Amino acid sequence: MNVTITIDADACIGYGECVAEDPEAVELDERGCARLLIRQIDADRAGRLCAACPTGAISVRRIGDSAGA
Repeated sequence: MNVTITIDADACIGYGECVAEDPEAVELDERGCARLLIRQIDADRAGRLCAACPTGAISVRRIGDSAGA
C-alpha cells in the first residue's frame, strides 16, 4: 500500500537520519531541514523513515485518508 509522508519543518532539526535511511526519498534543504523527493511511498518504507527520525518530525498518511494513519 502506498502512503504519503509529511515532514514537520518546525520539529525537524536536521539530524539527517532520514536521509541516511532513504536518500532517494528525502534530502536536507539549504536550511538543514528534511525535504521530500517523492510524493508517494510504500508503507513499509515510510515506516522506516518515521522510525529513523529522532524528533518525530515525519508522519504517515494513507492515501485518501484525511484523518491520518
